[in-house]
Amino acid sequence: MIEERFDLLVVGSGPAGQKAAIGGAKLGKTTVLVEAGVLGGSSLTFGTIPSKTLREAILQLTNFTRQSFYASSKHAPSLSEITINELNYQVAWVQTHLKETIQRQLDKNGVHVMFGFAKFVDPHRMHVFDEEGRHTHSLFAEKIILTIGSRPRKPEGITFDGKHIFDSNQLLKLDHIPRSLIVIGAGVIGSEYASMFSVLGVKVHLIDKHARLLHFLDREVGAHLQLSLEESKLQFHGKKEYTSIRMKGENMAVVSFRDGTELEAEAVLVAAGRVCNIDLLDAENAGFALHASGVVEVNEKFQTCVPHIYAAGDVIGGPSLSSTGYQQGRLAALHAFHQPIRKTDTIYPYGIYTIPEVSTIGMTEEELIDAGLEYAIGRAYFYEVSRSIISGSESGLCKILFHPKNLSIYGVHIVGHGATEIIHIAQAAMTFNATIEYFLEEVFNFPTYAEMYKIAAQNGLNKVKR
Repeated sequence: MIEERFDLLVVGSGPAGQKAAIGGAKLGKTTVLVEAGVLGGSSLTFGTIPSKTLREAILQLTNFTRQSFYASSKHAPSLSEITINELNYQVAWVQTHLKETIQRQLDKNGVHVMFGFAKFVDPHRMHVFDEEGRHTHSLFAEKIILTIGSRPRKPEGITFDGKHIFDSNQLLKLDHIPRSLIVIGAGVIGSEYASMFSVLGVKVHLIDKHARLLHFLDREVGAHLQLSLEESKLQFHGKKEYTSIRMKGENMAVVSFRDGTELEAEAVLVAAGRVCNIDLLDAENAGFALHASGVVEVNEKFQTCVPHIYAAGDVIGGPSLSSTGYQQGRLAALHAFHQPIRKTDTIYPYGIYTIPEVSTIGMTEEELIDAGLEYAIGRAYFYEVSRSIISGSESGLCKILFHPKNLSIYGVHIVGHGATEIIHIAQAAMTFNATIEYFLEEVFNFPTYAEMYKIAAQNGLNKVKR
């Protein structure tokens, strides 16, 4: 088989892989992108895109943000009328559209795309195999960027049948909306799906070994979120660890816990984190190092200990966000071909797409206390914001943490409708070292959610400038 030679070989077509491949091609480098599954990677197939589209479909079909206007009206939306086909249709439509967009972008930039499983032969060479294990391509590349993503962690002893017991990939293939659901793991994925199904009227139990869901959030913001979820009839069980999951008859799953209690439901989602796909590459033939946790070790330029091999996205571990993956892939390609990098982000927003959503940037109040830093707090509640009332989304909180003397901003934490969009105002302010006074001095459109920054800033400044 003739060996094909490229300047750049990218393995994986998720967010990091797309930007790495296009970045290399824009520098005039011959670039090949190898994808083992569907173009767009797991982000498009099972992860960010389908889960967020499912969330959007649920919000639209339930008229969620307008339910406060209906009150007890007989015209309120009927949840029983929503079908899984309606939800799946919107997910499939978005996936198809975005897949076509990704293909156009790669074609436009001259990226050669191959499908198959890439495995290292030596540090510069990889062989590509099809699903039946047949060798289809032999590749040589001067530079290699690994963006192969991750997959759901499957704890031993659990039979994931895809009918009643699911991992997060399988859940998107549901053929009906269950009447009850147990979610094990109140991290990002578990909390997002638990909140979505709760809004659909499903009886949801969310289980976690920690005392509170999304335990890494600012405690006050997390408590506000938990209260909102419980108002949607979601039941959270903290400090609870499962010991087994078994079927009871044909249609019910039973989860047993260490404290001797049991819960049963039509469906169980086990959201036990994710593992990176590095084990699929025969990485030992390349010679780069792995962290004890199984992720690829890289430096601040996303370079492994083998200088021409880079890695980006989930394969290098946290934060494991699509947003950071896009940036990491782009920066890896720039550095690989000796291009200047202006900066690598040390502060970036997190978006959690529960209902209501959460977004944060910077330090939490607990981190400030642990660090012994002096701080003040400005708060704005969504019921104070005109746009929130207009939109029927008056439940929410914006919390600004800042230094009481020099007024620099430590962090901003928002729970409520539109949080993942609104947070970028805080990101811009913090990036350019603005103080909390910036929010008072600038004019924002009205009525918009941006008003909450002015309310929170005034609230905070009132406390430190008396």
